[in-house]
Amino acid sequence: MTKLEKSLITLLKQNARLSITALADMTNASEKDVEKAIAKLEKDNVILQYTAVIDDEKVSKTRPKIRSLIEVRVQTEKKAGFNRIAKQIFQHKNVVDHFLISGSYDFLIIVEGTDLMDIALFVSNKLAPLENVKSTTTHFILKKYKENGVIYEEHLQKPRLAITP
Repeated sequence: MTKLEKSLITLLKQNARLSITALADMTNASEKDVEKAIAKLEKDNVILQYTAVIDDEKVSKTRPKIRSLIEVRVQTEKKAGFNRIAKQIFQHKNVVDHFLISGSYDFLIIVEGTDLMDIALFVSNKLAPLENVKSTTTHFILKKYKENGVIYEEHLQKPRLAITP
C-alpha cells in the first residue's frame, strides 16, 4: 500500500465527505492521483462503504430502533471452523455487525430491532435454535455516549453538581 493510500484512508476515516480537492491539498498530491488512489482502494475492496454517524434520537419522532450486543458460544465444525456457523448468523437482517472474538465467547454480534421483543424473538427463534450455537448472552444498549469515535453532543454538557449534606 502506498503512502498516499494510507494517508487517504486515515483522512476518509475522519471525514468521508472531504472533496478530492481537499484530499489533494491535505496529502500534497494531485487531484488526478487522489482520484486514482481512491478508485484503486474501492476496486480492491479496501474502502467498502462511505457512511455517517447519525444520532437516531434526533431523526425521528418515533422511538429509534434498539440495539443489543449478543455474545455467542458455538461448537465449531472440524473442517469449517467458525465460518459456516458465522455465515448462518450474519445473513439475518437483524445482524448489524458480527465479530469473532477471544475470551469466553466465540462471537460478538450487534443486533438491531424495533423493540425488546423483536430482539428476544430473534434470539429465541433464529439464533438459539442453530445447531452449533451452545449459548448466548444478550446485553441491551441503553444509551450511547460515543460511537465510531464520535461523542454525542448532549453528553458534552456540564456535569451535574454533587449534592453535599
